[in-house]
Amino acid sequence: MLKTIFESFGFAGSLLLSLLIFLFLILWLAGMAGIAQLKDGGKVRYKTWMVWLAVLIPVYPIAWIINQIWNQFSIMKTNKDR
Repeated sequence: MLKTIFESFGFAGSLLLSLLIFLFLILWLAGMAGIAQLKDGGKVRYKTWMVWLAVLIPVYPIAWIINQIWNQFSIMKTNKDR
């Protein structure tokens, strides 16, 4: 499999593809951890179906974490202007 990827994409392409897959995996795991995270009082932050959706559909937690990053960036930007 690695030989086929290397022959199809070359060295730079296979390296870029490997890094992209690694980044996708890291963002997926971070998104699942964020969705499954409990509040301070031990209450569930999100509903159970959202956690299952995050596990079964990897695009959902990645979109969720990008949305959270954007929200935090917006909050920091508005606080900086004050």
